[in-house]
Amino acid sequence: MTTLETLRTKAGVFVSIVIGIALLAFIVNADTLATARAIFSSNDDMGKIAGNTISREEFEKLLEYNTEIYKISYSMYSPEVPPMNERVNESLRNKTWQDLVSKYVRDTEYKKIGLDISETELTDLTVEGNLSPIISQIFTNPETGAVDRAQLRNFVINMDGNTKIWWIDLEQQIINEQLFSRYSQLDTKSNYVNSLDVEYTLDGEKNNIEFSYILKDYVSVPDSLISYKESDLKDYYNKNKLKYKTTRSRDIEFVAFTVTPSANDYEKAMYKMEELQAKMDTLPPSAMFTFVRRNSDVAPDSTYYGKGELSAALDTVVFNRKAGDVLPYYQEGNTYNLTGIVGFRNMPDSVKADHILFSPENTAKVDSVLDLLKKGASFADLAKEFGTDGTAANGGELGWFTFSSMVRPFSDSCFFKPVGSLMKVQTQFGTHIIKVRDAKLYSDKVQLATVKKNVTPSQETYQSYYAQANKIAAQGKGSVEKFRAACAGEGLQPRLENNIGLESKSVAQYQQVSNLIRWMYEAEEGDVSGILEIDDKKTYIVAALHATREAGISPYSKVRDQIVPEIVKKKKAEYLIAQISDAKKDASTIDEVATKLGVSVTSVSPAINFNTSYVPTLRMLEYKLVGAVTSSPENKLSEPVAGESGVYLYLVTSTADNPQAQTPEAIKSRMESNNYSTLYRVLYDKANIIDNRGRFY
Repeated sequence: MTTLETLRTKAGVFVSIVIGIALLAFIVNADTLATARAIFSSNDDMGKIAGNTISREEFEKLLEYNTEIYKISYSMYSPEVPPMNERVNESLRNKTWQDLVSKYVRDTEYKKIGLDISETELTDLTVEGNLSPIISQIFTNPETGAVDRAQLRNFVINMDGNTKIWWIDLEQQIINEQLFSRYSQLDTKSNYVNSLDVEYTLDGEKNNIEFSYILKDYVSVPDSLISYKESDLKDYYNKNKLKYKTTRSRDIEFVAFTVTPSANDYEKAMYKMEELQAKMDTLPPSAMFTFVRRNSDVAPDSTYYGKGELSAALDTVVFNRKAGDVLPYYQEGNTYNLTGIVGFRNMPDSVKADHILFSPENTAKVDSVLDLLKKGASFADLAKEFGTDGTAANGGELGWFTFSSMVRPFSDSCFFKPVGSLMKVQTQFGTHIIKVRDAKLYSDKVQLATVKKNVTPSQETYQSYYAQANKIAAQGKGSVEKFRAACAGEGLQPRLENNIGLESKSVAQYQQVSNLIRWMYEAEEGDVSGILEIDDKKTYIVAALHATREAGISPYSKVRDQIVPEIVKKKKAEYLIAQISDAKKDASTIDEVATKLGVSVTSVSPAINFNTSYVPTLRMLEYKLVGAVTSSPENKLSEPVAGESGVYLYLVTSTADNPQAQTPEAIKSRMESNNYSTLYRVLYDKANIIDNRGRFY
């Protein structure tokens, strides 16, 4: 029982491992995965990993296993498994996919190079020797801060059923962690900084350069002076195709109709509350909770609250009323509340108590131990002998605690009994013997029974919103232009969202968008959708597929508009280079050139070197200027340099030793620390991972 209690308080660590981000997810190149997702192997496949087709059957079988592990993990420290909401389901799906990536990429690589964990090593990591951090965290005694190895061995010896399934999965997590660690060490040791790298870096920062420059900005050249041919654009595209490598994504325009309660819905809710008020006014306090259970959208809260612990709407009223009073119903957001006063009780704010939590095999001894305590036996001694939680070592001392800090049966027993009471109590954690040691800060507290009725849209309201969406869908069907015209006719402005990936789980502020994602990856560019229900059917969307991009090099037609500014800048650079070169012909100083061009000379301070990332006086990175300046002689007027913001002419005024230049040893150390893992990135790139889950979830 001691081990189980430890797991109940710490197994959340493992649950987070099970449903959180997979162990190695951070290594995967996001661009690689996104690009890979672009290729569909089959409409029925979840994807491909290293040439292995992942069928839906294989994926869902593993997903079912991971779901069971999640439930088992929770059941070991909580009496109820939380609802399987979308957040949990998505986490489990992500873990399942990462498990498959591990199976077909990492595990295959490990086997190829002979990397493995023996049974002896696994035993050492989980039970006997240098324990895994996961095991250590779960089985650490909170009182001593040390791993309780006796407790760990006892758990392993006595586990069965679900506990054994949980343990086997935990062992696999530890194996994965160890293999990853060892492979990463190989990766780290394969990174080597050679002397040429160090020498090159040292040379780049050994000198500080001071210089002056003039700048003719591209915006100074009117676009009307620039002309280009289609062939110019195509030539640029052919020479720079890699700049237009992209992942698969979609751009859409859409209008959304989020269904909210109408005025009529609120009016109907008010009539209902008036009916409930009339009925509740006739009830005695003892019947109020039953009434709430029958009529409220939210389960009743039987907690006792003190002054200042309630909402302002209640706190200023209830302590001036009496048990049995029913307050006028009131509204909070989309909820109407009807509150009855069940009763008042003079209670302490805090209680000090000791307890003994019995293991299942010792439950039969509870009454005997209770009799011994009543006869004067030492509570601390018996707690140390029979207690199975972390307080046993301290004689069962819990210290001071508030009503809400313990589970309800436990708190009821402590706060509703006088100091000195000795009692037996059953909670979801087992059987306790409790002794109330002290209590303080007594005050009147109130217990309330509140009917909460959420105002929800009626069927008529849903139909009204649906009709609005349907009008746009019908009138806009056929083309993006028709869709825009339909929206304009209704006074609506479509929203544009770009670069939506197949793996996307949200679009704008909308979260549950699987219907929308599936549609946009099955539709053709220019298509207009019908009515798509998203956000748990609370929002209707009509969308137009504005643009599509496939993985790989974007075709010229898709990126032509992006190339035009590059060609215009190139043509302007040519124009400005000619202008500056002409002004430089008869000039002997940079000031003379500046005067001819009508610009000013800027002196750069502080000085820069080749490793400088930016010029202090400029607003953007100008790598070409930095490279040119740091390789030029002093006092020689330069040739024009085309940069990012315009064309420069410069003059190096001084070159001096950099007093802050690092030693070769320091540079090597810095470069080694900046090296990052590359082996896994290469593995994932070579695996050509295709993730089609967006078609199904």
